[in-house]
Amino acid sequence: MQTHEPEQLERLYANVNRLVELAADLDDIQQELKTMSRERGKRRGYYSLTIAQKQVDNLVNGIQREINEIEGGTHELAQSTT
Repeated sequence: MQTHEPEQLERLYANVNRLVELAADLDDIQQELKTMSRERGKRRGYYSLTIAQKQVDNLVNGIQREINEIEGGTHELAQSTT
């Protein structure tokens, strides 16, 4: 490992953790919106939140690949966060 890699890994792990938190928040928001919508007798999809969740998943997967490369691990994709 090069000398800058521990700091880089720490930053990458912090980014992944924050993205996972955001994905959970997005899921909570989406579920609450669905519940409120159903209470009003409406069925509606919240596609912009779904797109945001997919973007978070893509970022997490990219960061996880970078972490795996730095750690010398495999290039497996990270698990979906949502």
